[in-house]
Amino acid sequence: MLFLGFWNKKLGILGALGSCVTFVVTVTIIPFIPGGWAASAGGFPAMALPVAFLMKDVALLAASIYLLKQDVVRAAASTKRGLFTEIVQRQGAQ
Repeated sequence: MLFLGFWNKKLGILGALGSCVTFVVTVTIIPFIPGGWAASAGGFPAMALPVAFLMKDVALLAASIYLLKQDVVRAAASTKRGLFTEIVQRQGAQ
């Protein structure tokens, strides 16, 4: 759905919301992963492999939030243009 957001703003918003929820859920489990912190290095903040693998979700969450913002701005701009066009057409008809 993120890809379809290039052509359809509503699908882009829906896809970005879905990916934001997905990545928020995966990022929130990072502190609680058993064996996620390398005990040999003293524990937190030294990451073990499972945590390092899930850290990519932080970057993907940031990208999803950015895409959501862009799609909302595009949708708002098209709504404003639509309202402006409607007002101009009504004034021209009078």
